[in-house]
Amino acid sequence: MAFSIVSRGLLRTSREILERNMAATVGALQQQQQQSICTLPFPMGDCSNNRLANGPTHISLCLQFVLRPPPAVLPSVREYSKKNAGTATQRRDESDSDSDSDDEFERRRQNANVKRSERGDSAFWRRKMRTLHGIMDVNHDGVISYDDFNLLAKRFSDLGHLSPEVAAEFTDVIKQTWEEQFGEITPYNLVTAEQFLTDLHHRLNDKKMAKRIGRFLPYLFKAVDFDHSGHLDLEQYKLFFRCLGLTEEDAAISFAVIDKNGDGQLSLKEFVHLGRQFFLTEDDTKISKMFWGPLIADH
Repeated sequence: MAFSIVSRGLLRTSREILERNMAATVGALQQQQQQSICTLPFPMGDCSNNRLANGPTHISLCLQFVLRPPPAVLPSVREYSKKNAGTATQRRDESDSDSDSDDEFERRRQNANVKRSERGDSAFWRRKMRTLHGIMDVNHDGVISYDDFNLLAKRFSDLGHLSPEVAAEFTDVIKQTWEEQFGEITPYNLVTAEQFLTDLHHRLNDKKMAKRIGRFLPYLFKAVDFDHSGHLDLEQYKLFFRCLGLTEEDAAISFAVIDKNGDGQLSLKEFVHLGRQFFLTEDDTKISKMFWGPLIADH
């Protein structure tokens, strides 16, 4: 009898200790998971009420389900994973950003290289432009003015081989060429050799302006094509050089070089192509270098 009373007392004490521990554990989990309630496979009351008849096995099961991390913990794990993933994504973004920075640096470096290798940077091209500046400096005062342009154009028009309409077009083209290339028409707008090179360099590297280089060439051709055959022979080419203020000997040397097929004639298409190539190419093997006569001595 006494043993039975002691056993019931121990059992009651064990139950109360278990209930207090369980209550404390559940309370801590509830607080940690922001009042999230786990769903057990049997009612929570089965562990907290007087249903301990199944003995230690039932108590063990209750402890396992109470102490096991409830499903509500999983969002925290996911949130932690997302946080880590966000950090990893940020690192990847930073890495990609670094890569973009490297790419941008490389593009700038390549652009810088392109700028350093623009058309018209070679000594050969500059030599050609100095030669042309000397030809257009009709009064030989060391600078080119709009008066020089007009005087040169007048030499070709005065040959009398252009119709009034074509002559008027020629005058307009000369005026437009000056304004596009050198600016306003005033007696004080004088173009030195260095300024001439700078202006033509800019024109050469502007796609729209480069297309208009040599617009005056067809008028020069028509002015010296006195028989209107559509071709220039050596005599007509000498006339072209006389208008430029160059010698017939220079004309003969140049014509022998640029008459590539040796037929003794230059078509309008060949004439314009060679004249434009003089401005555009930096290849010193091209025959167009002789279009305006022998080049001046290199500086």
